Amino acid sequence: MRIAPVTAPFSPNVQALFDRLPASWSPPFKLFTVLARDERLLLRFTGSAVSYLEPSHVTVRQREVLLLRVTARCRCAYEWGMRVHYFAAEAGLSEAQVYASVHGEADDASWQPDDTVLVRLADELHDTVSISDVLWTDLRAVFSEEAVMQLLLMAGYYRTVATIANGLRLPLEPNVGRPFPRKRDRHEN
Repeated sequence: MRIAPVTAPFSPNVQALFDRLPASWSPPFKLFTVLARDERLLLRFTGSAVSYLEPSHVTVRQREVLLLRVTARCRCAYEWGMRVHYFAAEAGLSEAQVYASVHGEADDASWQPDDTVLVRLADELHDTVSISDVLWTDLRAVFSEEAVMQLLLMAGYYRTVATIANGLRLPLEPNVGRPFPRKRDRHEN
């Protein structure tokens, strides 16, 4: 880790933010405690997240298919592993789909038909930072304009998370981090 996190006692504003986090996120993740070195950075960063917007324009499954692929394409095991730990089961993702989020493609047989457009979105945004007309048409066949905007904001936010986590070389979080799966030989199941 390139920058040491701050430790308790935290400033009142930082502590108030940490108190609002789910109990299962305690102690606060390194991403948060490193950013808390300047509470303005932490508060602005966390204030721009739309992933847990209520009510959301996307389902938990849609959110997690997109974000697992975004973080995998960014090679951010730090965030990818926590998303698998906390949300894969809730999103109904199988181990084959979790694996495909790292090593598969949009046409991987493990994806459900509605998942493929999200994998394509993550891939296209990663590769081009844009959406082709073909993908836009496919997205709009499934999602409202507001949902597409939420997906774009989430993809950009988690690319930022990956930039921070990878740039600072944050280690996997104890007990909740999970490394990327080993790429299987094509002869393995």
